[in-house]
Amino acid sequence: MTRKKEREQEIITISPNRRPYGVRLALLLETSTKFNIQGDCVLLTSQDYIIRLIPNTTEPDILSLPNHQCWDILVEGFSTAGEAEKIGLKVALGLLWGAVSRQFAAKLLYSTPLPCSVYDRTKSKGLMMTGHATIEIGLGISGIVGPLESIISSKSPADLKLLIAMELFASSRLETTARSRFVGMVSSLEPLADQQKYQHPELDRLISSFKNELSSSTIPSEIANIIKNRIDSLKIESVSGAIRRLVRQLLPNEPESLEIIDEAYNIRSRILHDGATDSDLELKGREVEAVIRRIFDEIIKSEYLQ
Repeated sequence: MTRKKEREQEIITISPNRRPYGVRLALLLETSTKFNIQGDCVLLTSQDYIIRLIPNTTEPDILSLPNHQCWDILVEGFSTAGEAEKIGLKVALGLLWGAVSRQFAAKLLYSTPLPCSVYDRTKSKGLMMTGHATIEIGLGISGIVGPLESIISSKSPADLKLLIAMELFASSRLETTARSRFVGMVSSLEPLADQQKYQHPELDRLISSFKNELSSSTIPSEIANIIKNRIDSLKIESVSGAIRRLVRQLLPNEPESLEIIDEAYNIRSRILHDGATDSDLELKGREVEAVIRRIFDEIIKSEYLQ
């Protein structure tokens, strides 16, 4: 640890008024995943701010799921609330990337609009820690430090669409049924589906012509207006089309991956709209999971590991 970093962390610890803001996150781990540490710890990263892990046994989710682990993650050492929130989002993304890349289920617990909440360390005494200098990390937590470091050390801000996509994916394995797990996992691709508008004058002309015909028809105006709004959506590609384009773009040499995602999206639609299921849902779920992990890996490499 450099002297400059030691000095900054000393200021954060001893003089909270100079770096008054912190940010809190809560992370729930699946039953089979345990951080191999006892009590509180401080993560060793390259950043000047301090990242603390504190066992949380009071969250309602933990009280109802006694075999799970929950941790409060406190990131301390910011001059402004805005800076704290910015880094808090990157820490959230880094934690989820750790779950995705290390293949374990995790869930961010929050009731606020964002998965992290900013607090004033000089006022929120309940969240402050004093006199603690543990910096050893057990084997369980070491697997998440690398992915977390890769995100928080990057100059790129947290991608909010990627954040919600990873959140859906990482928490899907905590669902209790195969169908709910499958739906949650496949749905994690939708925030990444950037639907593009079709640029074709003839399409615009046809849609405009049909809308004019609707206006002069005997169809009740309430129904005609609904149809007009729906027909405008034909100018934009579907979510499933945007997902297919995403897979082709990120995994260009994997036509089988595109087939897996196509089938998965069809199964998801049947589950949601028809209440159906699939006899090979567990197997297909594992195939989909592997493809989505590679998609996330490609995005992380392009946005944060340059």
